[in-house]
Amino acid sequence: MTLLSFLFAILTGFIIFGDRLFSQTEEEVFRKEIDAGKFRLRLECGNDGFFTGNLRIMDETGSSVFSADSFYTRYNSDTIVDLNNDGSKELILDLGTGATMYDYNMFLIFDFSAKPIQPLEVHNAEFSFSIAQPTKILSYSRLSPAVMGAGYIYSLKYEDGKLLLENNMDESDALKSLDSDGNDDLYLINEYANGFDECADDSQVSTYYQAYIMQQKILGQEEKGWSFFEKNYKCKNKKRVRNDLKKIIDETYAYINNPANYKFMAEKY
Repeated sequence: MTLLSFLFAILTGFIIFGDRLFSQTEEEVFRKEIDAGKFRLRLECGNDGFFTGNLRIMDETGSSVFSADSFYTRYNSDTIVDLNNDGSKELILDLGTGATMYDYNMFLIFDFSAKPIQPLEVHNAEFSFSIAQPTKILSYSRLSPAVMGAGYIYSLKYEDGKLLLENNMDESDALKSLDSDGNDDLYLINEYANGFDECADDSQVSTYYQAYIMQQKILGQEEKGWSFFEKNYKCKNKKRVRNDLKKIIDETYAYINNPANYKFMAEKY
């Protein structure tokens, strides 16, 4: 997927979500019940604010096995899919998280074979389907400032009750689809330079380099990203910017590569 395709996906998600946001005004509370085998989910969310999500999961005896209150949500859809091809399907709730282009939805992933039931969450998420491989989940991260349109995409696979970051293009069709030659990124950099001083103290041009290098690191090709930087970044502060980018990219990668960061915790909202 090219960067321009990424921007189109972000804008499409924002438009679709915005339509849902402003169309659900007929009732004060939205309610949804979902049957998933021996379990039933009950989701409620108010239309007058985002911190109104309430979720309950009951087993076949009617006993509550999971609950979350007052979290940030809107209902978009629900899907049942076997994420790891083990014959047992997982339930995915697609929930809106706010009318912003930075964070517009999240998947809550429920594996009812796990005990206790603890959903996983992925923001700015969509499915990546493949005939030959298990279904993956793509997450789109857009960098600040949003008007620049810089961002990166990563792919997660579900194994052993965890979401794991994919990092080998030879084993992943999803990752292969994210590789690029950098031409789209260079176009945006040149457009920025046409309108602003790219070497000024308040220049934001490094955001484009951050996005490209981060994408290549995700693909297991970090040196390709740094080669792009060395070739195209011409300002005198090159060494400092390189060091700053290295720190940001390493910290970001460590975060998305940590399975613990995909555990859903309603209280953080």
